[in-house]
Amino acid sequence: MIEFRSVSFTYPNSQSGVKDISLSVNTGDLVAILGKSGCGKTTLLKLLAGFEYPNQGEIWINQKNQENLSCADRKLGIVFQDYALFPHYTVEQNIAYPLKINRAKNIPTKVKAMIELVGLGGMSHKYPHQLSGGQRQRVALARALIFEPTALLLDEPLSALDASLRDEMRTEIKRIQKELNITTFLITHDQEEAMTMSDQVAVMSDGQIQQCASPLEIYHQPNSTAVAKFVGKANIIKGTVTSNTTVSTDLGILEILPTTRKLNENVDLLIRPEKFLINPNTQETNVLSVAKVLHSQFLGNFTEYTAEVSQNLIKLHTPFPCNTINHIAVPPQSIHVI
Repeated sequence: MIEFRSVSFTYPNSQSGVKDISLSVNTGDLVAILGKSGCGKTTLLKLLAGFEYPNQGEIWINQKNQENLSCADRKLGIVFQDYALFPHYTVEQNIAYPLKINRAKNIPTKVKAMIELVGLGGMSHKYPHQLSGGQRQRVALARALIFEPTALLLDEPLSALDASLRDEMRTEIKRIQKELNITTFLITHDQEEAMTMSDQVAVMSDGQIQQCASPLEIYHQPNSTAVAKFVGKANIIKGTVTSNTTVSTDLGILEILPTTRKLNENVDLLIRPEKFLINPNTQETNVLSVAKVLHSQFLGNFTEYTAEVSQNLIKLHTPFPCNTINHIAVPPQSIHVI
């Protein structure tokens, strides 16, 4: 288990860092720290790794306080963004390196097993320049895991790969992580990477964790408009609660699932673009008239439309292109009250 207990850190002569971070990662889980550049996610990794030390708070790994422990003493496996492989070492030699400096026993046997685990069979005598990006990534991952670390730290591990390789390596890293049941800390700015790989997603902004929850909850039930807008595309509609099942908005009165929000309270409604029904029958709830479609773009697995509805611009996603859009509807269960 990894625990941040009210951790704060500020770089010298700077305002940047992290503020009052409390986070718990269960043993065997993968948590993704998701955020824009400069939000503090890499600082969090440096604090966990022992490259920096908190100004306040404590970091615990497997019920042990890491205060003043060096990176080496924390026994963490780290995969850097640029892989940091030794160019003059073979695959086998790169992977064996942590075992050799620790004078471990049965090194050839352990290295062979790790090479097979990460899918590099038959490549043990190749050098990094002879490998593809995905293969180099596997070498870096194997080297980080070979000495059986207490946890695995991944710093933007897939950012240097093209789209098809990223898909492949996401699946492979998750497979290996679950097979070894190793607690993993993933730093990423890639929403798809965070959502597909993690058990928990912690969304960071301005040095603080805005929300930490399962990928499903982060996407469908964000706790703020900032999180809603950062994770996926979002229609944010302002409204006022008129009853426990209705909200008055610029689009009209929308029916929602029962809410505990107070009467006349101002709220934001989140409606994801794919939640709208296109040209629904008249029996649907929350049917809205479309004045005109201003823009459309084909994005492969869906088409995105920008439509004008009651002088508001609404994003719509449909799996198939539509010739005309006259009406849209949104079921109450597809509206999240923020």
